[in-house]
Amino acid sequence: MATSESKEFTRNVLICSDLSSHSSEKFLNWCITKLRLSKADKVTLFHVFEWQDLTDLPLDDEVMAIGTGNLESIQSEEKKKVKEGIVKGMENLLKVAQEKGINAEVKIVEGVPKVKICEFAEKLKTDVVVMASRGMGAMKRFFLGSNSDYCIHNCPSSVVIVREQDLKSIS
Repeated sequence: MATSESKEFTRNVLICSDLSSHSSEKFLNWCITKLRLSKADKVTLFHVFEWQDLTDLPLDDEVMAIGTGNLESIQSEEKKKVKEGIVKGMENLLKVAQEKGINAEVKIVEGVPKVKICEFAEKLKTDVVVMASRGMGAMKRFFLGSNSDYCIHNCPSSVVIVREQDLKSIS
């Protein structure tokens, strides 16, 4: 077994954050505390953003009269702002991890979150995937699907789901 002084990592942990209020710093602190993460662990802070291209949507005649060229320009600028916000948020989480002595890196990808999480877990050969649950009700989960439910059944590694109420005791 590797020691904390060893160059070998003891665990490869994928921490998935959507940067929501209950899935950011408190969530990371929960992971560090409850999973007893250490410098010996390899931690990847992972964010997937899903972007709906408005030019792919069916447009009515009034919108078409305005032209999609303007829409593409506006959307491109908005997407750039969203990406910048995500990078800033993930850099803040990285700083928190590093301040606590955790060996972490940030990965940001675009796509369908549940699919990308499972693909990335397989690619990295993670030991565990950690994600927060938004606590959707049964009906919403039935119609929209749940990222956590999908990952539990499709990720090649173990998945830990952290419920919002579990974060209340963490500072």
